[in-house]
This record gives sequence, C-alpha cells and structure tokens, in this order.
Amino acid sequence: SYVKDNVDVPYYPTDGNNITVAYQEEFSELASTSGKFGAVQLKGFLAGALTLVSRSLINNTGIDIVGFTVDEMAYQMKRFIEHELLIGTTSPTAKVTGMSTLTNLLTAQSATAITADEVIQVHDMVKDEFQQNAMWVMSPATRTALRTLKDGMGRYLLQDDISLPFGASLLGKPVYVSDNMPQIATGNKVLYYGDFRGLGTKFSEDINIEVLRERYADQHAYGIIGWFEFDGKVINEQMLAGLKMA
Repeated sequence: SYVKDNVDVPYYPTDGNNITVAYQEEFSELASTSGKFGAVQLKGFLAGALTLVSRSLINNTGIDIVGFTVDEMAYQMKRFIEHELLIGTTSPTAKVTGMSTLTNLLTAQSATAITADEVIQVHDMVKDEFQQNAMWVMSPATRTALRTLKDGMGRYLLQDDISLPFGASLLGKPVYVSDNMPQIATGNKVLYYGDFRGLGTKFSEDINIEVLRERYADQHAYGIIGWFEFDGKVINEQMLAGLKMA
C-alpha cells in the first residue's frame, strides 16, 4: 500500500477461538465473545543512494551514461527492497524486518541437504485456503539442489514449465528465484512458501531518482540521487511457511 502515516494492521492471534459460531434457537439471544486483537505496525524507513558521474566521461562518449546510471541505481534499489523483505534488518537497530520474524518454520534434519519429505511438509504448513496464490521463493543454488528430488513414485518434484515467470514449478506452484536468498548452509532460512499477501508492505515514498547538474559542478560531475521510504512485516503467519537448515 502507499500511505503517509504509520499503519496498524489488525489481526486475531491464531492460537485461540476469537469468534465462536454456535447453533441458536429463534428468539433467544446470542452469547457474545470478545476476541483480543493484535496489531502489526507498518512504519516508514528512509533509504537512499548517491553516485557521481564524470562530466568528461559524459562528454566524450556516445553512450547515455546518465541514463545508464539511473537505470543501474533503480535496479540496485529494487534489489535492496527485495533483500529487506526476504531477509530483513534486525541488528543493531531494527528497520524493515520482512520475513525474518516468520515463526511458521520447519527445521531440516540436515544442515547441508533438503529432502523431498521436508519440501512436502513446508507446502502443507500453509492452510489450504491460502494455497491458490501460493509460490516458492529460493536461491538459484537451492533450486538446482531441488531438481534432483523425487517423490515416492520416482517423479521429480521440480518441473520445467515455460508458462511460468521463472520457468519452473514445485508441487504445482511457481518457483521464484532470488540472489538475495541464503544458500543451503547451517541455520539458514533457505526456502519460503505461501501466499505473500501475508507479508505486508507499505511505501510512504515511492522510488524517486534525480539528476543533480549544479551541486557538483565544482567537481566537474553530475550527481545521481535516489530516495524511497518503505516498511515490510509478516502480517499473517498462516499464509506463509519456511524451511530452516539444521
């Protein structure tokens, strides 16, 4: 969402009966129940980047150096946002925590390998009502490791599917790859699955990149500067699951 102020996203805790549904006789009063709301607050954390481009380089090449630099900055900002949503920043000062607070996790038996049974378990940790829009997120190396996994019938779990954005499906769901995801190693969260609407995101300021032609004139350079403000937190644990290596 795009909003200016902090946003409190309400939720009912998953560990209790918050609203009771029961049979009722006509003309008799319903017994009321009072669920205790929780809330996840989405704030706004400012991030930016600045780089200088030589005017001599601009003047002595036929390539659009400024445009190239703007595109590269936008790409690096996109990668930064993806990293924060998947990995988060919790130390030394908590900023965008992203998926780092997810507790609906399965711990693998091994620190160096994933089994087919573990993939199936992670899949089934997401409630059926949230399966329709679910997808997998992993690193390219993890995807390569999963290509060798087979089910009890000897069929590969990961299938090539050119109709999907990244060309692969796992247990019938799209597989998205990100270089920001950790490799298979001790204690790493290497695999996420679910409906990622359970990860709330808020942009107070969209990405804005400007070219500063005067400020760095005494250095014979242009400045390329970019700003954005955002936050991201898990807002529904039932929609998401993950695998953590032993």
